[in-house]
Amino acid sequence: MKFIYPSLALVLIVAASIAGSVAADEMSPKGRPHFEGKQAETFAEALTNFETANEQLEEYLEEDSLEPADLAHIHELTYTLENALEMIRSELSDLAITLEEVHLGSERGDTEIVLEAGRNYLSVTEQFDD
Repeated sequence: MKFIYPSLALVLIVAASIAGSVAADEMSPKGRPHFEGKQAETFAEALTNFETANEQLEEYLEEDSLEPADLAHIHELTYTLENALEMIRSELSDLAITLEEVHLGSERGDTEIVLEAGRNYLSVTEQFDD
């Protein structure tokens, strides 16, 4: 599935800002098993995990009722989604800084900064299309 850049960017920004403020351990009932979720080593992996887990969650939510086993699996999915969103949030924060370098460099007429920072910026945003 290809990402549609404008809507993906909005979803990622909103979701990432929310993920940074949620503490999973505080929201889980005591005595329930805690999962680590699938980890992402790179931004591309985080996007893949985000997309895959969202597709799985969507499949569960298409039903009118959920079995206890479904709820358990959804609970596990949330850990993967939280991990992905944390990586995405971090990367988007860095991306905003890189874009600001392009902005300021273009304002000052600093071709070298614009070329370097602009290429770095695009190398990250191109991953939205994978």
